[in-house]
Amino acid sequence: MNRKMLSIVILQFVMSMPAVAAADYFDVVPLSCREGSGSVKYEASVDFPVGGGREVMAAAKEWIGEILEVDGTMAEQDVSGMSADDFGRLLGAVAADFVKTGDGHREVNITWLYEDPTCVSYEAVVTDRDSMTWTASSVATFSKRDGHRITPEEVFSCDEKQIKRLMWQYRGDLPMEVSSPDALYVGDVAFIDGWVIVIGPARGTSGAEYRLRYPEIEKWLIPAKGEGYLSR
Repeated sequence: MNRKMLSIVILQFVMSMPAVAAADYFDVVPLSCREGSGSVKYEASVDFPVGGGREVMAAAKEWIGEILEVDGTMAEQDVSGMSADDFGRLLGAVAADFVKTGDGHREVNITWLYEDPTCVSYEAVVTDRDSMTWTASSVATFSKRDGHRITPEEVFSCDEKQIKRLMWQYRGDLPMEVSSPDALYVGDVAFIDGWVIVIGPARGTSGAEYRLRYPEIEKWLIPAKGEGYLSR
């Protein structure tokens, strides 16, 4: 086969392959707002989805709305289908409502952490400051296949007692209010590159991040069968 015919064959093969839509690749835009009146302040920074599969984008947007505690009349709005412009206006309304009805200083950071061919992961940290500081962390990994949010049962092959032991082993410098792993709880779970994050209790927070190193705990995980953490 000469070079010209080979080029034609390659072109035909490429054209016959299923298109890899740009929407399959997750993308975000950073949106932020700041409102304040006297000692009451609200700040938020959000990585808002603008590109990716329909299901995973909708699930991530809905979760972001939950983190922001979109309620009351604002809950009538479908966050999962919002554009960046519409969400920017909603974020401003959430901030204004907090300044009007809340107290202290609230800071919200919602960050896109990780993506592979099978999933997308987010982290949210809400910090409230008045006479003391209180934090709440949450993580979420969404399946690109159907948008569902993964659970610990989809990550670990071991029982909850062993998960708690792993959390205790990898607690690092987290200030503990309990004296043994049995007193922990297993909360949200997410994948990032080389780690499994599990949310559990610690002092001064309603949710702390326990970061478990993936290669070291792999024998307690459901094995991936291909590229990506959710290739089961």
